[in-house]
Amino acid sequence: MTRQNSRIVLAAALFLLAASLFFPPLSTAQEKADAQKIYADVAGTYEFTLEGQSLILIFFVKDGRLYGKEQMDPEDVEIKPLDLEKLKFEATVQSNGNYYEIGFVRDEGGKVNKCHLSSAGTELDGARVN
Repeated sequence: MTRQNSRIVLAAALFLLAASLFFPPLSTAQEKADAQKIYADVAGTYEFTLEGQSLILIFFVKDGRLYGKEQMDPEDVEIKPLDLEKLKFEATVQSNGNYYEIGFVRDEGGKVNKCHLSSAGTELDGARVN
């Protein structure tokens, strides 16, 4: 390849790179919109019961991301998607390193009404309370 041809190829590659940065594919924009809708659908307060004790978890959207926390805990934990279509997520609590897999369930009407937590062999099912 001649020097001039290599410059043309380099220029074309740089143009494509710049275009992809300034004009992201529509699918990316659509995926973000879909994620935001799902985050809004699952956001709410869920109550779990374990050995007679009640645990309240609050899921909410902040800065376009899904977060969760225990009702009286000040630590916001980012909830990251594993499979948005199946409403499957994961989270790691920074203060103690605990890892959770989180799943949400829709009722017949399409409203998210249940949450399932899995961590270190413990499985908990919670019901949406608001």
